[in-house]
Amino acid sequence: MEEMGGSMSIHDGHRERMKQRFLAHGLDNFSEHEVLELLLYYTIPRGDVNPLAHRLLQQFGSLRAVFDADPAELKKVEGVGEKTAALLHLMPPLFRRYRLSGHTETIFDSTEKAGKYLTDYYISHVNELITVMLLDNSCRLLAVKALAEGDPCSVQINYRTMLREILSCNATNVILAHNHPGGLCVPSREDFIETRQVRDQLRRIGVRLADHIIVAGEEWTSVAGTGL
Repeated sequence: MEEMGGSMSIHDGHRERMKQRFLAHGLDNFSEHEVLELLLYYTIPRGDVNPLAHRLLQQFGSLRAVFDADPAELKKVEGVGEKTAALLHLMPPLFRRYRLSGHTETIFDSTEKAGKYLTDYYISHVNELITVMLLDNSCRLLAVKALAEGDPCSVQINYRTMLREILSCNATNVILAHNHPGGLCVPSREDFIETRQVRDQLRRIGVRLADHIIVAGEEWTSVAGTGL
């Protein structure tokens, strides 16, 4: 059973050494299973968590895959309960919030600024997600709204939701964005068609589509930059 403490053991000394090693030197010299061990200490207060760390890596293949796994799948691994699954699943969105909190820019008057912001915004999203950055006349950011989430290969935009969000913020400029999880940030034929459709929808309400940005990992592409 997970997350139950036991009596003091030789493992307590190992835990303390691991924590002190991290505080002194960071994670650079930690192996993937040691990183998992360090995290598991905070949901499993006693005992040897090394076997569990190895089971997780064996099941999912990498540290990133462990963090990206669905909590229900994590709990299928022997020794993983509710608290451990929640902590592991927290890592990618926590890192995303950390990266986004470093953005102090409020005026998005260039594709470069929007692209940098959106690469951080899409960290941890394993499915395609359509998002709009809503801007005023000065390209000041009013809000970032997620419109629809699909599967890892496709997503369908909801135009009614998009228009409602735009009108609720009185936005006059919009940057449309979506991601290609595990793929290339190259616009597909469908991406070009959708860009034209969104542009035409926004024109009807007097709003300008400033760009459509596609994100894949740390890379991004501007559809406007292709000359559309």
